[in-house]
Amino acid sequence: MLYLRTSRLVQRQHGAAFIIMLVILIMGVSAYLVSALSKVTLQTARNEKSSDLLAQAKEIVIGYAVNGTGGTRPGDLMIPDVLSSTETPPYNYDGATEGGCLDASKTSSTPIPGLPVIGGGASNWTNMRCLGRMPWKSFNVPLGSPSENDPTGFMPWYAVSANLVDPTHVTPLNSELLNTDNTLHGPNNYPPPPHPWLTVRDMNGNVLSDRVAFVIMIPGATLPGQSRPLSASQGGPGLGGANQYLDSITVPPTCTAPCVPGTYNNFDMDDDFIMGDEHRWIASPSNPSQQIEDPNYHFNDKLLYVTIDELMPLIEKRIAREVKGCLDSYASAIGNTNYRYPWAAPVTDNTLFPVNLGDPSRPGAYGTNFGRIPESLDTSTGGGGPPPTGILLTYIQAVQTALNNYLANPNSTTLSTLRNKGDTLKDYAQSIGQATTDPARAAGITADNCTGMSCTSTLQSQLNTAMGGGTPDSSMPANWTTTACISLFTSPGSYWADWRNLVFYQVSTNYQPGGGANALLQISGSGNPNGGNGTYRASVILAGKKLGTQTRANPYVDPPNDYLANPISEFSTDPLFVTNAHSDSTLTTTFITYKTSDPYYQNVNDLALCLDGKGINPTSQCN
Repeated sequence: MLYLRTSRLVQRQHGAAFIIMLVILIMGVSAYLVSALSKVTLQTARNEKSSDLLAQAKEIVIGYAVNGTGGTRPGDLMIPDVLSSTETPPYNYDGATEGGCLDASKTSSTPIPGLPVIGGGASNWTNMRCLGRMPWKSFNVPLGSPSENDPTGFMPWYAVSANLVDPTHVTPLNSELLNTDNTLHGPNNYPPPPHPWLTVRDMNGNVLSDRVAFVIMIPGATLPGQSRPLSASQGGPGLGGANQYLDSITVPPTCTAPCVPGTYNNFDMDDDFIMGDEHRWIASPSNPSQQIEDPNYHFNDKLLYVTIDELMPLIEKRIAREVKGCLDSYASAIGNTNYRYPWAAPVTDNTLFPVNLGDPSRPGAYGTNFGRIPESLDTSTGGGGPPPTGILLTYIQAVQTALNNYLANPNSTTLSTLRNKGDTLKDYAQSIGQATTDPARAAGITADNCTGMSCTSTLQSQLNTAMGGGTPDSSMPANWTTTACISLFTSPGSYWADWRNLVFYQVSTNYQPGGGANALLQISGSGNPNGGNGTYRASVILAGKKLGTQTRANPYVDPPNDYLANPISEFSTDPLFVTNAHSDSTLTTTFITYKTSDPYYQNVNDLALCLDGKGINPTSQCN
């Protein structure tokens, strides 16, 4: 009996021990699964956060480029934040843009290669390589509480082509920058872009684009061989350079085509970047039919990029809309009782953009419905007399300059200058026998006696007549008086000089000075989402990069065919195709424009916007 009881007791103990071991095993497996699941969840959350930040940063940079924030030209971008000795304390990531980019010739400088930084005005400007932390403070990127050494690799990095940060050598910054034929272009035969565009590759080394404007990167956590210590000001040995955050990929010679063997990294100064997955799979050495994770592959950079071909159409739209806003504001200005638009400037006008604010610039011309944007207005309702020459012309232009300056900045100094120039013109006109009612002398008298803004409209009309213009339309402002126009055409350092030869304009005969026959405009094609087609009062047309057989060797006298859609040099197979290269001798009323995603855009890249009295026309549909 004792043996039987003992045997049963032992069996019970063994059973209990088994149950305990089973419970422990289940708990261990559960803990492992929970831990693994937590890591996956955490990694997924990190990836989502990184992707959101990348997308947000990309949109912020695009917005900065398009808007020309801070007085920069549309298209200009910020220089990255690098470890620079000019900072206080030195060699830190402070989130602010630097005064220059890295110098590719300084491969052994400390604490990182490329120092000291250089700008476009430096003698070695061709060595500019613009890579560093994204200047998040300057860009106003909301990053919460960023860490300077960023051990988790959450802070964005940023690379930009020096073409977009070097205003000294990249002039003009406009659609001509897209030309790929390396020929001279622009009004002064500007050379091709002086700096390279960035290159971005896939994880097999294949080039995705070699026309990249900027790149945004999220580094991710440290990988083997990387270290991200604290800065010296925080008690550490000093912050790490790009190689402690950004990664490299080696594409082996045995790679499967298409591929380009070699080692590519995101941290050197070669303007060449690579995108990759977090894992790479290779054939198992022991079982070639089985795929295993490559133990030599370490890469976790996340990257987004924007090409100059994607960025420039957005800048073109901004410029065209700014011109449209100017014309809309002019038509709706107080005093423009018939909501009319001024005459265009002839396409052959060779007037240079004024070096000095307020100097006479490209004027409109009576009877010119289609041409370029007039920088000084003609609202004549009939032809005038012969234009002045010699000293009289010089004195009239001096009064026009003084008037422009006063309108742009009305104060006692500019008013005094206007009166002095008027006195000089008045006296000279009298000395050559002009009566007080003759145009030039009358303008001089008005300017000499001007006491404020009330004289300016009369004076501008007199100056127009003195310059050979006809009788002005009294219902129209005689000059650009709205802020939208003054800031575009006459602001110091205006970027309008870069775009003025690429922007065309047509006013319908209905809304020309004095009015005329009923011939409203229409714009066809996928690029015009607005209603009211066939009721447009005017149109703004911006020429994209040159296409087909266009040369633009001499843009002042080249016909519109060298800029705009036409049956000769820029022709679409669209059955609805119409020419945008109009002529006053055979004035037509139809234009065509396409979205950049439209296949027809590759052959016709003009941007045409409609104007139909926005601001004063209750049925306006042109946004």
